[in-house]
Amino acid sequence: MNAVKDMSNKGNNRNGERGTALIFALMFTTIVVGIVLTGTLTLKSQITHNRTLFITNYQAVMTARSGLTEGLSWLRRQTAQPVTAFEPVLDADANPQVLDTEDPDIGLVRDFRISGNLWARYEVWKEWPSDPDPARLAWRQQFDCTDISVAKVGGNPGTAWRLRSVGYVYRRLDENVAFNVTPNLVLATELAETDVLRSVINLPGEAAVNVSDGSGCYINTQGRILGGAAAGIYYPQGSGTPTTGPRNEYRVTGSPSLAASTTYDDGYEAVFGLTFAELSSVANMVITSASEFPSPVPENGLVVADVSSIQFNSSMPLNGTGIVIIRGNVTLDPGNNSLFSGLLYVEGNLTMHGPSEINGSVVCTGNMTLQGNGDYATINYDRTVLASLMNTLGNYRQASSLFLPRRSR
Repeated sequence: MNAVKDMSNKGNNRNGERGTALIFALMFTTIVVGIVLTGTLTLKSQITHNRTLFITNYQAVMTARSGLTEGLSWLRRQTAQPVTAFEPVLDADANPQVLDTEDPDIGLVRDFRISGNLWARYEVWKEWPSDPDPARLAWRQQFDCTDISVAKVGGNPGTAWRLRSVGYVYRRLDENVAFNVTPNLVLATELAETDVLRSVINLPGEAAVNVSDGSGCYINTQGRILGGAAAGIYYPQGSGTPTTGPRNEYRVTGSPSLAASTTYDDGYEAVFGLTFAELSSVANMVITSASEFPSPVPENGLVVADVSSIQFNSSMPLNGTGIVIIRGNVTLDPGNNSLFSGLLYVEGNLTMHGPSEINGSVVCTGNMTLQGNGDYATINYDRTVLASLMNTLGNYRQASSLFLPRRSR
């Protein structure tokens, strides 16, 4: 009887142990599932947060860039050029209305809906040293647009501007208060900055050809320069006289055909108002290999070629309309059949064979030779072409943008 009783107690103990193990197993499973679920929810929340942060910051960057684009457009739209004061106007009573901005005290301001109650805003601040609001003045002095003409290119006021645009993304919960006043909530702020430059065309002299060395200019058989009401060849006094052959009246014409000047400056800043590097930054195309040169030149484009030498021929003629700047020696081979309208600026020597024709003007800093080849090599001064280029290209152009750290306001 005692043995049987002992066996019964041992069985009861084992049943109790199995129940305890089951309880621990359920607890362990619950804990593991809880940890996994918590981790999953935390990860999902973090992914959502990061995605939202990325989207809002990206949208703030794009908003700031939109402000730069609008600032550049505003400069281009002004009838008086160059623009010497960044002063967007709001005048709803005018006829027609002038709606440059939503807040003329700040400068150039736009608010626009992204989706739902998510809005974007950009501010391009104007200079206003006498702003009566001290807090606003402190912000303005950090981020206003400034005329950097003297520091940048040593040029006339309005030639170069530094534009700064602050972009915001915010929740608009109450349209009756400012975007950054509760209950409205600013989610992201970004600042973008860029320099905009205005190129010009100031020839050393109003002439079909401007050459820095009179004695290095040769207009040979079937070479022809037609100045019309302008000079034929303009060159520095004391540099020698161009060689034009015995029948100068046919090879070089103009008013006068030859013009020697006591003042002559064919540097980049004198002709274009910009340095070579700045011209490259605003060019439609920058070429570093002769094989990359476009034929034809993009319509009314600015092409800068930084090459040691380049040759134009029947397979790659100099065609199109625009401004072409070549930092190297240039040769138009016999039979090249080039037809170009605009300004050709050569920092080097220029040899031009026929048949070829340039309408506009040529500036050559080195030696220059025109030689026909069964047909004429012609340079014809065209004031209309140059004026058209000025209307198109002699406007503000944006250099590369610089993005700065986020700002809070």
